[in-house]
Amino acid sequence: MIGKIINNNKILMRMKKLILLSIILLGTFAVNAQVIKGKFNDYQGETIKINIGGCDREALKIGSDGSFVFNPVIRYEGQKFTINMPDETRIPVLIGKGEEVRLEVSKDKDGNTIAKFAGDRTDINTYLFVHANQLSGLKGARGQKFTTFKEYSANLDRLDKKLDQLLNKIKGDQDLVEEYRVEKNVDIISAKIGFGRGDEKLTLTDADYIKFMKSMDVNDSITFRKDPRKASLGYTGVVERRISWEARNRATAQDDPAKSFIRKLLILDELVSNQEIKNSVSHYYAIMFYMGGGNAHAREFVETFNKINTDPEHLAFVKARPLPSKDNNLEAGSVAKDFEMRDRDGNLVKLSDFKGKLVYMDIWATWCGPCVEEIPNMEKLYQHYKDDPRVLLVSVSVDSKKNLWEKKLDEDKPQWPQYIVDGALKDKLYNEYIITGIPRFMMFDSEGKIITINAMRPSNGKLIPFIEEQLSKPKEIKGPGGMKMIKLK
Repeated sequence: MIGKIINNNKILMRMKKLILLSIILLGTFAVNAQVIKGKFNDYQGETIKINIGGCDREALKIGSDGSFVFNPVIRYEGQKFTINMPDETRIPVLIGKGEEVRLEVSKDKDGNTIAKFAGDRTDINTYLFVHANQLSGLKGARGQKFTTFKEYSANLDRLDKKLDQLLNKIKGDQDLVEEYRVEKNVDIISAKIGFGRGDEKLTLTDADYIKFMKSMDVNDSITFRKDPRKASLGYTGVVERRISWEARNRATAQDDPAKSFIRKLLILDELVSNQEIKNSVSHYYAIMFYMGGGNAHAREFVETFNKINTDPEHLAFVKARPLPSKDNNLEAGSVAKDFEMRDRDGNLVKLSDFKGKLVYMDIWATWCGPCVEEIPNMEKLYQHYKDDPRVLLVSVSVDSKKNLWEKKLDEDKPQWPQYIVDGALKDKLYNEYIITGIPRFMMFDSEGKIITINAMRPSNGKLIPFIEEQLSKPKEIKGPGGMKMIKLK
């Protein structure tokens, strides 16, 4: 009996030690947990969200005095968390494990949002804020209007110098600083290319702009390799825009618009000698060509592409795309490729089941911020067409976790049909319709033919007039002996 009591006491002592150790560890984690905190001066109760990775956003919990505390979960070194202000100002915050970043957000005398940083990584976050808003932001250099490229370029050169000075102040994080410097250099070039945004004539007539474009280095292999951003976002995008500008310069009234990507491939081959860069840009053209549905010139496009691109993966991508016929391309008017999706109860439904109605389809996911932002606009579109039997709105989720999709449906209670694809169903949809990013909106007519696989978003004010235009089009039907006849509305 005494032995049992002694053993029980030993067990109790061990449990107490474990509990004490757990408390100590939790306290250590709490002390070392990274934190972003600060205050929004003149806070009016609006919702302010922070990007926590990918497209995911979370609403900050803000006190009535504008103060907030946020503990981010760091998934990788160099991860940024971006606070998105209601006036479209972005506040990127770089923070490491166990660090504390403090910021005060207010307005300057001109009403512009400014952020002052303190705590860890103050200098690097100050740089990121200036870059995000004075160079890349809508209110920055790209958003300012200049009538000549000379003054526009000089303004960007001043900003470039300012950004260099901010980068030079940063102590430590030199690998990251070098990465940011490469991004900044590419973004300055990209911003200069953007001169005349909204007035294309300026880009074809301003002598200084023409000189800048023709002198651009489209074979900078060092920048291409160092730029962490791929596809159209980084240096590849800069080269592509140079090619597109050249194509516009050479355009004639006799050019067939359907062969635009073929012309760009030929210009790319002429101007770019670096094979890596040539592969990257031509691959981008292939993706855009097939996303647009391809066309009757697909065979010529493939032949031209195969002469220019040497990357095995890129060549395999093009080879996997069948040459278009009336039944297998993605052009407007071609028969839509059928695919399956599941409803909430697990029942399979096919795209072809919706024949008889114009179908506006939303491809989305709960983790995609831009997708979720369009849901209220889908609701408005549904309210507009809910009593019109000719139109059907459909949302197709690509979530891998069905429970998250169901939770979102329970929260929003959408009244239009909701489906989900995962695994093989998702792979088929992505491959057949060349979906490389979401949200993606597609539109099909009542006969099951493609109207567009890159439809306008529901937030676009031109969408409803476009739908009405499609509804008013007369349909072609076959009469006796295959005679083509027009079905009047």
